Amino acid sequence: MQKSPPRATDSLVLAALPAIEAAARLGSFTRAAQELGLTQGAVSRRIQSLESHLGVALFTRQGRTVKITTDGLRLAESATSILRQIETTRLELSGSLTGSLRIGVLPSLGGLWLAPRLQAFAQLHPGLSVTVSTVDADFSAAHKDPVNWDPSLLDIVLTWGHGGWTPLTAKVLFREEMIAVCSPEFKAQHGIETVADFWTAPRLAHTTRPNAWDAFAEARAITASPGRVVSGQAGSGRPVSGSQPQLAFDHFYMIREGVLADSGSALLPGFLISRDIAKGTLVQTGPVWATGALYAAVGSTTAFGRPAAKAFLDWLTTDRSE
Repeated sequence: MQKSPPRATDSLVLAALPAIEAAARLGSFTRAAQELGLTQGAVSRRIQSLESHLGVALFTRQGRTVKITTDGLRLAESATSILRQIETTRLELSGSLTGSLRIGVLPSLGGLWLAPRLQAFAQLHPGLSVTVSTVDADFSAAHKDPVNWDPSLLDIVLTWGHGGWTPLTAKVLFREEMIAVCSPEFKAQHGIETVADFWTAPRLAHTTRPNAWDAFAEARAITASPGRVVSGQAGSGRPVSGSQPQLAFDHFYMIREGVLADSGSALLPGFLISRDIAKGTLVQTGPVWATGALYAAVGSTTAFGRPAAKAFLDWLTTDRSE
């Protein structure tokens, strides 16, 4: 039996699927056009033509603002599912990833950890275009686990917190472990032998964690007695006080540079400076301090379901090369 040719409406639906999916996800015809490499007018015309043929409103318009309707949402969900199936099949046939991946990352995490490793991911997927942007976050007590980026503009954000990024999805990368470090020259100059000796020499601090040294001293049982600072059992003695760190920076990569320049000792996340310790340019003194915080990849469920994002997340959680 001969198949009937596709109807015009079917062709309109297929042509409009990417525009509907992008406009629904981004909440903007302009942003959808930018992502698809089209003009805003082209996206608008595709959706308007489909609305005319279907006889339903897919989006409401108020000036430059668009809002998806219930009917539009149903079609957008189908479009997302269909496009994901098409992309999966295409990847299975071609054996490689193409398209783009948009990553947001905290400055120090990006500079000290991601950037030196990202070329390995790019070599695995040469057809994929990866863009990395820095995101800032307010880590004060009143703003725990902030989402101060637009989840529709970034597929994955690598950030720090305690797991409270709802309604987004998070995948834990590292449990934060801080270590006290200094340069070999600083160690020799100031006679650093035990972790307690850091309190007899200059120390560097992070501006958003001004009490980190005090918390570290309490966790590691660094105590003060007349004329000396000692390390003992947890809960014993009086916590050290004395002078505060002279220099404070708002990024770990600045603190690392200060330590390498012999400006003082510092508390730094171990995984950010593992290569420095392996090379001997930084020296660890004393045990690690588990802060209870974590580093995670955060994004929307939709973004995490895309092939490029899934491949990146798999690589993040399996690659631990130094």
